[in-house]
Amino acid sequence: MNYLNNKEEKQQLKPFKNYTSSVLLLYITLFSLFFSCSDSTDVELSSISTIESFSFQSNLNASLDDDVVGTISDNNITLLIPFNISANKLIATFTFSGVAIHVGVKEQVSGVTVNSFDKPVVYTVVAENGTKVDYTVTVTNKSSGIPSIYINTRGGAPILDKENYVEATIKIDGDGKYDNFEGKTSIRGRGNSTWGMPKKPYKLKLDTEAPLFGMNSHREWAVLADYFDKTFLRNITAFEISRIAQMSWTPSSVSFELYLNDTYKGVYAMTEQVRVSKERFDIELVKPTDISGEALTGGYFLELDFHFDETYKFKTEKAKLPIMFKDPKKPTVEQFNYVQSYYNLAEEVLYSENYRDSENGYRKYIDVESFINYYIVQELSKNVDGNMRGSCYMAIRRNGKIEQPLVWDFDLAFGNADHITWEQGASSTGWDGWYIKTCSPWFDRLFEDPQFVSELKDRWNELKPQLDKLPNFIKERALMLNAAQTRNFTTKESNGAGWDINKVDWNTSRVSGSYKAEINYLVTFVEKRIGWLDTNINKLN
Repeated sequence: MNYLNNKEEKQQLKPFKNYTSSVLLLYITLFSLFFSCSDSTDVELSSISTIESFSFQSNLNASLDDDVVGTISDNNITLLIPFNISANKLIATFTFSGVAIHVGVKEQVSGVTVNSFDKPVVYTVVAENGTKVDYTVTVTNKSSGIPSIYINTRGGAPILDKENYVEATIKIDGDGKYDNFEGKTSIRGRGNSTWGMPKKPYKLKLDTEAPLFGMNSHREWAVLADYFDKTFLRNITAFEISRIAQMSWTPSSVSFELYLNDTYKGVYAMTEQVRVSKERFDIELVKPTDISGEALTGGYFLELDFHFDETYKFKTEKAKLPIMFKDPKKPTVEQFNYVQSYYNLAEEVLYSENYRDSENGYRKYIDVESFINYYIVQELSKNVDGNMRGSCYMAIRRNGKIEQPLVWDFDLAFGNADHITWEQGASSTGWDGWYIKTCSPWFDRLFEDPQFVSELKDRWNELKPQLDKLPNFIKERALMLNAAQTRNFTTKESNGAGWDINKVDWNTSRVSGSYKAEINYLVTFVEKRIGWLDTNINKLN
């Protein structure tokens, strides 16, 4: 009995022992895992710190019409914004991996933080483990097709008149075609009738001379607005004719877009100011001590202009030409009298019976070659002021004759002035008909000399093959200006300059309706004018 009872007890205890063993094994396993984990290091933190996207969203940046998406390459991010948009205050939208992103010590919030991107900006991304990676964000403006100039006056001071200079800084973006430039300058108004227009022309005087746009180094520059010329190419085209004619000096001129005190002003032309210097019109001027003998004969630089607004000036006795001294600005009494007498004598001989005399006729006093070149430029352009009326520069070199060395001011030329008929006597405003030949003092007499006519015909025919290239010259430059002219004639609300291509101004009632039509008018005028002159010059006797 006892044996059986013990055997039964053992059978009853066996499951309990198995259960206890299982619990013990589980306990040991958990215990081991616990201490195994306790012995290991903390969970490893991520070292990822990357910028995955970067953009300027138009809905967050009022100056943008469209979103601008950046290109990420290694640790560089580049963005191109429209040419006329300032990078000064922009809000970036971005995604990144990491715990934080900073510019300097300032934490950046996507779609919120404002930064200036005028210069490259470094964004620092911080990873979970504290490591950092820098990304350089570079924002540039898209090419406008022509250079841009940024002028900022001191304290934003306005430019009020043509007498008082205002201190300013100047920055040139050469658009990859010309060298960039930064410097200090003074700026004032310039021009006669053009200064009274809403789009103002200016004169610059750099603190230090510089070769802007690759032109000869100088301090003084003319910033032409070309308000009346809706092609922006009349002056440039006339200067090209001057170069073809190989006049003594031709001003260089480069179209650009102007930003004045952070306001877009439109298409302008940086032009070499008419000045006597080694780099521009090169002539040896008289000195204050040159008051007699050969020294008194020159050189002198003069301007004939109906405004007649210089201090030292006179009018010729017969034709009443308004002659003004440009250099020297303050001639001595002897120098003034010499020039005045010389002009009156030349004019008297020109209109005398013996004006064609080989020794004592007008050729003794007038540089005929320069007058012929001047005539071709002015007659071809049909310049309303080219009839010895305005912006007509003359010179007398030492022991020299009266010379016409250069041309200037053609915004009202090439069929752009209605008053050429009713005020100046031309037969038409268009490409046909004589103008300088019949409506200009001195030239009216020169054309009565068969020798002068013969020399003109020879010179015209010599230059004709080059003149025939002018229409293509105009088309090529118009193509370069196409994007810029669009902005010039776009409203300010759409980030343009706000000038109206359909506005009628005092100079002409003609409205072409578009820039393309304006260019077509100019090209057609030049083509037909060359054809008309070729036929009629060669008919002269």
